[in-house]
Amino acid sequence: MLQSTPQHQLRWFFRVILSVVMTVGCASLPPEQVARDLKTIDGKWEGWVQIRTDRHPATITITQDGRFEVLVPSLGSPGPRFIGTISVIDGTYRFKSETSGSTGTYTLHEGEGKRILVGVADGGRSSSEFRPAK
Repeated sequence: MLQSTPQHQLRWFFRVILSVVMTVGCASLPPEQVARDLKTIDGKWEGWVQIRTDRHPATITITQDGRFEVLVPSLGSPGPRFIGTISVIDGTYRFKSETSGSTGTYTLHEGEGKRILVGVADGGRSSSEFRPAK
């Protein structure tokens, strides 16, 4: 019979927790919407950005002409400002930051009274999640 060491128990615990978090997190997103125009996502959104392993509160403001500005106040006062453009390409929102040079995709999830804008940088170096500002 194999003995369960504290290290094995800890690994098992973290696997279970990760599985639960992934299941709950994925289940809480409303359906993904096809990107048709920028009017659908223009305005101010509040949420977070994750850079590598650190998550920071942030806002993004998107204009109908495709300009965006992301503010991350927890990284200093007044915090870094990332500007760039968003465009609709093949049913997706593609972004390019003029500040950092990064590119990626935003996806709008909408339904059940929720609107969530999820961003993922190409290469996975950063991600974000925003809800309309109140």
